[in-house]
Amino acid sequence: MPAIFNNPLLLITCLLLGLIPAVYMNKYLLKLTRPRESAWRFLAYCIIFLAFTVVYTTLVVFVLKWTVFKVEAE
Repeated sequence: MPAIFNNPLLLITCLLLGLIPAVYMNKYLLKLTRPRESAWRFLAYCIIFLAFTVVYTTLVVFVLKWTVFKVEAE
């Protein structure tokens, strides 16, 4: 079992550090698209945010796989 699961504080810290770029990207995206101005801008925001969520989640999973869940060669 990886060491990150033995220390809950380390796990929470890693998750929170992973959220920081997403929060700032969302703030930038809100400023860029201004979704409250029209329905089309809101739709554009939703599509861009959905794409960002998929890409960012994939990136975080691969980083965790390569760093935390290292597979030892036998």
